Amino acid sequence: MCCVAGPQDLLPRIREHLREYVSHLPDYTCRVTIDRSTRRSARAELEFVDRLRLEVAYTGGNELYAWPGSEAFESSIEELLPAHGLVSNGSYAIHIRTLFLHDVTSFGEPRTSGGHIALDASVPAVLSGFSLTTGAGSVPAGIDATLWLDPTSLDLERLQVRVVTRLAQSVETTTYGRDRVGEVEFVLPQTSELVLTDRAGMQFRNVSRFDQYHRFAGTSTISFGPGADTPAKPAAAVAKKESIRPAAKIAGTLDAAIGADAAIGDPFTVTAEGGAKLTGRLTDMRREGRENWYLELTLMGRAERRTGRLPIPAGTKLTWGKM
Repeated sequence: MCCVAGPQDLLPRIREHLREYVSHLPDYTCRVTIDRSTRRSARAELEFVDRLRLEVAYTGGNELYAWPGSEAFESSIEELLPAHGLVSNGSYAIHIRTLFLHDVTSFGEPRTSGGHIALDASVPAVLSGFSLTTGAGSVPAGIDATLWLDPTSLDLERLQVRVVTRLAQSVETTTYGRDRVGEVEFVLPQTSELVLTDRAGMQFRNVSRFDQYHRFAGTSTISFGPGADTPAKPAAAVAKKESIRPAAKIAGTLDAAIGADAAIGDPFTVTAEGGAKLTGRLTDMRREGRENWYLELTLMGRAERRTGRLPIPAGTKLTWGKM
């Protein structure tokens, strides 16, 4: 690959353009769906493990996380997600802020790559504010990155972030496209693939899809059910309104199917005996074999655990025992 022909000020122009881009990003929320897979060795096949669905809020330069329909966002993705599996943050805007707002980055020379402008960048571990954690511990991590830009607009099209530590190494590639936040179009993440390989050779892969961008204002939570464009009722508010007394068991029927594309975090509703409408959430799911799933359906502090195939049809009768 050769260097980009053109003015000597190309790198300063790129840096200024992306600094302006990051500085003017609005506070927004979006929905992210994450498919997680693992490979037990370099020769083994990737095995699909589970799927997550979250709401992400980018506000004040920070990333906050919530389950769909929740009343509040968490400050850390680790506080929200189940203990098993690979999680990460930074895909939404944090990596770009580190590269272009904090004056800690070393840049290479812009070059042409497949009709795009490619730019290498790196941040040492002592300045990145980034860490990598595995079962063997946690270490600060430097980042090496490559950005691919539109040659005319200099808009970001793809970002690859590489991390290498004594515990593991990872590669995360995020694609960008134009999406609306309110009445204005912005360049925002569309997909992301994160692959982490630990020192034992085990590999973890997360494939994420971002959609349903909306403006986030103040401290209110804007939440969206899967495939919907209107806010869902918070689970706690529904339960309080119905004033259901604690009982040894809660029995009810599913109002809508839990589909084949179900994910941890998805809300569901049931009609309880007596006609009350209750809202619960899918709080865990793990692949068992090629067709079966272990599922945890939580309702009013009670968890119904079952193994079977998806979808679970509407009208299915379920019973939650007292924990």
